Amino acid sequence: MRKLCWGVLGTGKIISKAGIAIHHAENSEWHGIAGRTPENGESAALKYGLAHRYANYQELIEDPAIDAVYIALLNHLHKEWAIKALQAGKHVLLEKPFTMNEQEAREVAEAAKANGVQVMEAHSWRFQKAYPAIKAMLDDDVIGEVNVMTAHYSFVADPASTRWVKEWGGGALYDLGCYPIAWSRYFMDAEPVAVESMMKWSDTDVDARFIGSLYYPGNRVAQCCAAFDMANGSSFDLYGTKGRMSVASKVEPNSVTITAEYNGQKQKWITDRVQAYIFQVEAFADAILKEEPVPFGIEDAIQQTRITDALFQADREKTRISLI
Repeated sequence: MRKLCWGVLGTGKIISKAGIAIHHAENSEWHGIAGRTPENGESAALKYGLAHRYANYQELIEDPAIDAVYIALLNHLHKEWAIKALQAGKHVLLEKPFTMNEQEAREVAEAAKANGVQVMEAHSWRFQKAYPAIKAMLDDDVIGEVNVMTAHYSFVADPASTRWVKEWGGGALYDLGCYPIAWSRYFMDAEPVAVESMMKWSDTDVDARFIGSLYYPGNRVAQCCAAFDMANGSSFDLYGTKGRMSVASKVEPNSVTITAEYNGQKQKWITDRVQAYIFQVEAFADAILKEEPVPFGIEDAIQQTRITDALFQADREKTRISLI
Protein backbone atom coordinates (compact mmCIF):
# COMPACT_ATOMS: atom_id res chain seq x y z
CA MET A 1 0.00 0.00 0.00
CA ARG A 2 1.30 3.42 -0.95
CA LYS A 3 1.79 5.71 2.03
CA LEU A 4 1.72 9.48 2.24
CA CYS A 5 5.17 10.81 3.12
CA TRP A 6 5.08 13.54 5.78
CA GLY A 7 7.35 16.31 6.97
CA VAL A 8 6.67 18.24 10.18
CA LEU A 9 7.40 21.92 10.81
CA GLY A 10 7.72 22.63 14.52
CA THR A 11 9.03 20.79 17.56
CA GLY A 12 6.62 21.90 20.29
CA LYS A 13 4.64 19.78 22.76
CA ILE A 14 1.84 18.95 20.33
CA ILE A 15 4.28 16.89 18.25
CA SER A 16 4.30 14.32 21.04
CA LYS A 17 0.74 13.52 19.94
CA ALA A 18 0.38 14.70 16.34
CA GLY A 19 3.80 13.50 15.24
CA ILE A 20 3.43 10.13 16.94
CA ALA A 21 0.08 9.84 15.16
CA ILE A 22 1.86 9.95 11.79
CA HIS A 23 4.07 7.08 12.97
CA HIS A 24 0.99 5.02 13.86
CA ALA A 25 -1.22 5.91 10.89
CA GLU A 26 -1.44 2.94 8.54
CA ASN A 27 -1.35 5.04 5.37
CA SER A 28 1.40 7.47 6.40
CA GLU A 29 5.14 7.68 6.92
CA TRP A 30 6.90 10.34 9.01
CA HIS A 31 9.90 11.26 6.89
CA GLY A 32 11.46 14.15 8.76
CA ILE A 33 11.20 17.25 10.94
CA ALA A 34 12.49 20.82 11.04
CA GLY A 35 12.68 23.10 14.06
CA ARG A 36 13.29 26.80 14.61
CA THR A 37 17.01 25.99 14.82
CA PRO A 38 19.07 23.08 13.42
CA GLU A 39 19.61 21.95 17.00
CA ASN A 40 15.87 21.77 17.67
CA GLY A 41 15.34 19.71 14.54
CA GLU A 42 18.20 17.38 15.43
CA SER A 43 16.92 16.87 18.96
CA ALA A 44 13.37 16.12 17.79
CA ALA A 45 14.58 13.72 15.10
CA LEU A 46 16.54 11.75 17.69
CA LYS A 47 13.60 11.76 20.12
CA TYR A 48 11.11 10.42 17.58
CA GLY A 49 13.47 8.11 15.68
CA LEU A 50 13.48 10.01 12.38
CA ALA A 51 16.13 9.45 9.74
CA HIS A 52 15.76 12.93 8.24
CA ARG A 53 16.21 16.26 9.95
CA TYR A 54 16.59 19.66 8.30
CA ALA A 55 18.54 22.83 9.03
CA ASN A 56 15.42 24.97 8.56
CA TYR A 57 11.78 24.93 7.47
CA GLN A 58 12.56 25.84 3.85
CA GLU A 59 14.91 22.88 3.43
CA LEU A 60 12.17 20.50 4.56
CA ILE A 61 9.49 21.79 2.20
CA GLU A 62 11.92 21.59 -0.71
CA ASP A 63 12.56 17.87 -0.14
CA PRO A 64 10.97 16.08 -3.14
CA ALA A 65 10.38 12.95 -1.05
CA ILE A 66 7.77 14.73 1.07
CA ASP A 67 4.11 14.68 -0.05
CA ALA A 68 2.48 16.52 2.85
CA VAL A 69 3.51 18.90 5.61
CA TYR A 70 2.02 19.14 9.09
CA ILE A 71 2.53 22.69 10.37
CA ALA A 72 2.61 23.17 14.15
CA LEU A 73 4.31 26.56 14.44
CA LEU A 74 3.39 29.65 16.43
CA ASN A 75 0.13 31.13 15.21
CA HIS A 76 1.61 34.14 13.42
CA LEU A 77 3.74 31.83 11.22
CA HIS A 78 0.85 29.70 9.93
CA LYS A 79 0.05 31.73 6.82
CA GLU A 80 3.67 32.23 5.74
CA TRP A 81 4.72 28.60 5.95
CA ALA A 82 1.46 27.15 4.72
CA ILE A 83 1.78 29.21 1.55
CA LYS A 84 5.44 28.30 1.10
CA ALA A 85 4.64 24.59 1.52
CA LEU A 86 1.69 24.79 -0.89
CA GLN A 87 3.83 26.62 -3.45
CA ALA A 88 6.32 23.76 -3.14
CA GLY A 89 3.55 21.37 -4.15
CA LYS A 90 2.95 19.91 -0.69
CA HIS A 91 -0.44 19.17 0.82
CA VAL A 92 -0.81 20.88 4.20
CA LEU A 93 -2.41 19.94 7.51
CA LEU A 94 -2.33 23.26 9.37
CA GLU A 95 -2.70 23.37 13.13
CA LYS A 96 -5.45 25.54 14.60
CA PRO A 97 -6.02 28.46 14.51
CA PHE A 98 -5.77 28.23 10.73
CA THR A 99 -4.55 31.81 10.28
CA MET A 100 -4.74 35.13 12.10
CA ASN A 101 -7.67 36.44 10.07
CA GLU A 102 -9.94 35.78 7.09
CA GLN A 103 -7.73 37.62 4.60
CA GLU A 104 -4.79 35.39 5.46
CA ALA A 105 -7.00 32.30 5.16
CA ARG A 106 -8.08 33.36 1.68
CA GLU A 107 -4.46 33.83 0.66
CA VAL A 108 -3.72 30.27 1.80
CA ALA A 109 -6.74 29.06 -0.19
CA GLU A 110 -5.49 30.83 -3.31
CA ALA A 111 -2.06 29.22 -2.95
CA ALA A 112 -3.62 25.76 -2.61
CA LYS A 113 -5.77 26.26 -5.69
CA ALA A 114 -2.93 27.71 -7.76
CA ASN A 115 -0.69 24.74 -7.00
CA GLY A 116 -3.25 21.93 -7.21
CA VAL A 117 -2.83 20.77 -3.61
CA GLN A 118 -5.08 20.58 -0.56
CA VAL A 119 -5.03 22.15 2.88
CA MET A 120 -7.04 21.37 6.02
CA GLU A 121 -7.23 22.91 9.48
CA ALA A 122 -6.21 20.45 12.19
CA HIS A 123 -9.00 20.07 14.75
CA SER A 124 -8.35 16.62 16.21
CA TRP A 125 -11.55 16.68 18.33
CA ARG A 126 -13.55 16.12 15.13
CA PHE A 127 -11.94 12.69 14.89
CA GLN A 128 -12.65 11.58 18.45
CA LYS A 129 -15.38 8.93 18.53
CA ALA A 130 -17.51 10.91 20.97
CA TYR A 131 -18.34 13.90 18.78
CA PRO A 132 -19.89 12.14 15.76
CA ALA A 133 -21.68 9.82 18.19
CA ILE A 134 -23.19 12.79 20.02
CA LYS A 135 -24.10 14.40 16.71
CA ALA A 136 -25.87 11.18 15.67
CA MET A 137 -27.86 11.19 18.92
CA LEU A 138 -28.95 14.76 18.28
CA ASP A 139 -29.95 13.82 14.75
CA ASP A 140 -32.05 11.04 16.31
CA ASP A 141 -33.94 13.75 18.24
CA VAL A 142 -32.96 12.60 21.75
CA ILE A 143 -33.37 16.14 23.10
CA GLY A 144 -35.44 17.60 20.29
CA GLU A 145 -34.42 20.69 18.33
CA VAL A 146 -31.30 22.28 19.82
CA ASN A 147 -32.00 25.97 20.41
CA VAL A 148 -29.37 27.01 22.97
CA MET A 149 -25.78 25.92 23.52
CA THR A 150 -23.30 27.00 26.18
CA ALA A 151 -19.65 26.02 25.73
CA HIS A 152 -16.55 26.63 27.83
CA TYR A 153 -12.80 25.93 27.61
CA SER A 154 -10.26 27.32 30.05
CA PHE A 155 -7.06 26.81 32.00
CA VAL A 156 -4.58 28.99 33.85
CA ALA A 157 -1.79 29.76 31.40
CA ASP A 158 1.82 29.99 32.55
CA PRO A 159 2.87 33.67 32.69
CA ALA A 160 5.93 32.77 30.60
CA SER A 161 3.85 31.05 27.89
CA THR A 162 3.97 32.21 24.28
CA ARG A 163 0.17 32.40 24.57
CA TRP A 164 0.59 35.86 26.14
CA VAL A 165 2.67 37.30 23.27
CA LYS A 166 0.60 39.46 20.94
CA GLU A 167 3.12 39.44 18.10
CA TRP A 168 3.04 35.63 18.05
CA GLY A 169 -0.72 35.35 17.81
CA GLY A 170 -1.46 34.90 21.49
CA GLY A 171 -4.79 35.20 23.23
CA ALA A 172 -7.62 33.03 24.53
CA LEU A 173 -9.86 33.36 21.49
CA TYR A 174 -7.24 32.10 19.05
CA ASP A 175 -5.91 29.36 21.30
CA LEU A 176 -9.00 28.05 23.14
CA GLY A 177 -12.03 29.92 21.85
CA CYS A 178 -11.66 28.20 18.50
CA TYR A 179 -13.01 25.03 20.15
CA PRO A 180 -16.36 26.31 21.49
CA ILE A 181 -16.90 28.22 18.23
CA ALA A 182 -16.26 25.12 16.13
CA TRP A 183 -18.36 22.95 18.47
CA SER A 184 -21.30 25.31 18.07
CA ARG A 185 -21.06 25.27 14.27
CA TYR A 186 -20.88 21.47 14.33
CA PHE A 187 -23.78 20.80 16.70
CA MET A 188 -26.00 23.64 15.51
CA ASP A 189 -25.40 22.27 12.00
CA ALA A 190 -25.41 25.81 10.62
CA GLU A 191 -23.39 29.01 10.40
CA PRO A 192 -23.98 32.01 12.68
CA VAL A 193 -25.70 35.06 11.23
CA ALA A 194 -24.36 37.51 13.84
CA VAL A 195 -22.07 37.66 16.87
CA GLU A 196 -21.48 39.69 20.03
CA SER A 197 -18.40 39.58 22.23
CA MET A 198 -16.75 40.90 25.40
CA MET A 199 -13.08 40.37 26.22
CA LYS A 200 -10.81 40.88 29.20
CA TRP A 201 -7.46 42.21 27.99
CA SER A 202 -4.12 41.36 29.60
CA ASP A 203 -1.14 43.60 30.29
CA THR A 204 0.48 42.14 27.16
CA ASP A 205 -2.49 43.28 25.02
CA VAL A 206 -3.95 39.84 24.31
CA ASP A 207 -7.38 38.64 25.37
CA ALA A 208 -7.06 36.72 28.62
CA ARG A 209 -10.76 35.89 28.55
CA PHE A 210 -13.42 35.97 25.88
CA ILE A 211 -17.19 35.56 26.11
CA GLY A 212 -19.18 35.55 22.90
CA SER A 213 -22.70 34.98 21.65
CA LEU A 214 -23.17 33.39 18.24
CA TYR A 215 -26.66 33.83 16.80
CA TYR A 216 -27.88 31.06 14.49
CA PRO A 217 -30.81 30.89 12.08
CA GLY A 218 -34.15 30.07 13.71
CA ASN A 219 -33.58 32.29 16.78
CA ARG A 220 -30.97 29.94 18.20
CA VAL A 221 -27.87 30.99 20.13
CA ALA A 222 -24.53 29.59 21.31
CA GLN A 223 -22.78 31.26 24.23
CA CYS A 224 -19.03 30.55 24.11
CA CYS A 225 -16.34 31.25 26.68
CA ALA A 226 -12.58 30.72 26.72
CA ALA A 227 -10.04 31.90 29.27
CA PHE A 228 -6.39 31.76 30.35
CA ASP A 229 -7.25 32.92 33.89
CA MET A 230 -9.77 30.33 35.03
CA ALA A 231 -9.43 26.78 36.35
CA ASN A 232 -9.24 23.88 33.91
CA GLY A 233 -12.52 23.11 32.21
CA SER A 234 -13.84 21.82 28.91
CA SER A 235 -17.57 21.27 28.56
CA PHE A 236 -20.75 22.24 26.77
CA ASP A 237 -24.51 22.01 27.32
CA LEU A 238 -27.12 21.61 24.60
CA TYR A 239 -30.69 22.69 25.37
CA GLY A 240 -33.37 21.18 23.16
CA THR A 241 -37.14 21.23 22.95
CA LYS A 242 -37.29 17.77 24.59
CA GLY A 243 -34.41 17.88 27.04
CA ARG A 244 -30.84 18.86 27.82
CA MET A 245 -27.50 17.19 27.11
CA SER A 246 -24.39 17.97 29.15
CA VAL A 247 -20.99 16.97 27.75
CA ALA A 248 -17.75 17.16 29.72
CA SER A 249 -14.19 16.28 28.78
CA LYS A 250 -11.57 15.10 31.26
CA VAL A 251 -7.97 14.96 30.07
CA GLU A 252 -5.45 12.88 32.00
CA PRO A 253 -1.80 12.12 31.16
CA ASN A 254 -2.67 9.00 29.15
CA SER A 255 -6.37 9.28 28.40
CA VAL A 256 -9.29 11.47 27.38
CA THR A 257 -12.74 10.76 28.83
CA ILE A 258 -15.81 12.38 27.30
CA THR A 259 -19.13 11.95 29.12
CA ALA A 260 -22.57 12.85 27.79
CA GLU A 261 -25.58 12.95 30.12
CA TYR A 262 -29.12 13.46 28.84
CA ASN A 263 -32.67 12.59 29.95
CA GLY A 264 -31.40 10.44 32.84
CA GLN A 265 -28.96 8.53 30.63
CA LYS A 266 -25.17 8.62 30.47
CA GLN A 267 -22.68 7.59 27.81
CA LYS A 268 -18.92 7.63 28.13
CA TRP A 269 -16.04 7.41 25.63
CA ILE A 270 -12.48 6.77 26.81
CA THR A 271 -9.52 6.94 24.43
CA ASP A 272 -5.80 7.45 24.67
CA ARG A 273 -4.33 10.89 23.95
CA VAL A 274 -3.14 10.00 20.44
CA GLN A 275 -6.07 8.13 18.86
CA ALA A 276 -7.93 11.17 17.52
CA TYR A 277 -4.73 12.47 15.94
CA ILE A 278 -4.18 9.11 14.23
CA PHE A 279 -7.71 9.18 12.79
CA GLN A 280 -7.14 12.76 11.61
CA VAL A 281 -3.89 11.87 9.84
CA GLU A 282 -5.42 8.77 8.28
CA ALA A 283 -8.49 10.65 7.04
CA PHE A 284 -6.36 13.41 5.52
CA ALA A 285 -3.88 10.97 3.94
CA ASP A 286 -6.67 8.74 2.62
CA ALA A 287 -8.24 11.69 0.79
CA ILE A 288 -4.92 12.72 -0.74
CA LEU A 289 -4.00 9.19 -1.83
CA LYS A 290 -7.44 8.68 -3.40
CA GLU A 291 -7.37 12.18 -4.95
CA GLU A 292 -10.55 13.10 -3.13
CA PRO A 293 -11.45 16.26 -1.14
CA VAL A 294 -10.14 16.32 2.42
CA PRO A 295 -12.80 15.80 5.13
CA PHE A 296 -12.92 19.48 6.14
CA GLY A 297 -12.13 21.77 3.25
CA ILE A 298 -10.71 25.25 3.01
CA GLU A 299 -14.12 26.96 3.10
CA ASP A 300 -14.68 25.54 6.59
CA ALA A 301 -11.40 27.09 7.77
CA ILE A 302 -12.18 30.42 6.11
CA GLN A 303 -15.56 30.56 7.84
CA GLN A 304 -13.93 29.90 11.20
CA THR A 305 -11.55 32.84 10.69
CA ARG A 306 -14.43 35.04 9.53
CA ILE A 307 -16.30 34.36 12.78
CA THR A 308 -13.15 35.02 14.84
CA ASP A 309 -12.62 38.35 13.07
CA ALA A 310 -16.22 39.32 13.79
CA LEU A 311 -15.84 38.48 17.50
CA PHE A 312 -12.80 40.75 17.79
CA GLN A 313 -14.69 43.48 15.93
CA ALA A 314 -17.72 43.08 18.21
CA ASP A 315 -15.55 43.64 21.27
CA ARG A 316 -13.81 46.68 19.76
CA GLU A 317 -17.02 48.34 18.60
CA LYS A 318 -19.20 47.17 21.51
CA THR A 319 -21.96 46.12 19.14
CA ARG A 320 -23.47 43.13 17.38
CA ILE A 321 -21.71 42.24 14.12
CA SER A 322 -23.74 40.77 11.25
CA LEU A 323 -22.29 37.91 9.19
CA ILE A 324 -24.91 38.03 6.43
